[in-house]
Amino acid sequence: MLYVLSAIVLIVVAVMLLRFRIRLDLSEEQRLLFVGLGRTGHEHDFTSGTGRVRLFGLNIKSIKPETEKPGAKPKKPKKPKPKKKSTRQRSIVDMLRVVPSVGRALTGYMYSLLRSFIIEKLEGEIEAGFETPDITGQAYGYYQAAVGAVPGIAGRFKYIPDWQGPSFSGAARVSVAIPLYRVFIRTTVLIFKLPLRDLIKLAIGTKKGDQDV
Repeated sequence: MLYVLSAIVLIVVAVMLLRFRIRLDLSEEQRLLFVGLGRTGHEHDFTSGTGRVRLFGLNIKSIKPETEKPGAKPKKPKKPKPKKKSTRQRSIVDMLRVVPSVGRALTGYMYSLLRSFIIEKLEGEIEAGFETPDITGQAYGYYQAAVGAVPGIAGRFKYIPDWQGPSFSGAARVSVAIPLYRVFIRTTVLIFKLPLRDLIKLAIGTKKGDQDV
């Protein structure tokens, strides 16, 4: 029994030490986006539209974009089933009562998660533009804001806006990650900050015709 418990503890610790990772590789030849746990996850190639399922860094499955066969009949959309009318109701006053506390808890949760991310790799130079100059200006504004928040970006990553129109040139490699144990800790803190009793009461609701005492 002791060996089983020790094995379970070791497995849990090993999983908690894994990192949820987002990696972006951009160049004129390829545009790859990887989202996964450690080196296992989904990688999408925007250049070819092909997806890949990776296990410990090895490609185990390729997902090609679906193409309609010539002469194939288009699939008819399924009619949605009519939803049953709920016999319970929720008080708008109760909903508004929990909005401030839920909003504060979620805001703090998202901010703590963002602070917990680790920049594993950030390098490159990109010259790019979008359909309209205002969108390009917004993208450049986000870059300037990021440089102001994290000054180390300025020396490792450079974005040059192209105001003439849609374009892309250059190369960049960005990888950010967050350990699972940090997600677990932040989520636990969030649960204790939320007004769970009021949220459960709202989820259950009251029967129509009954008064909420």
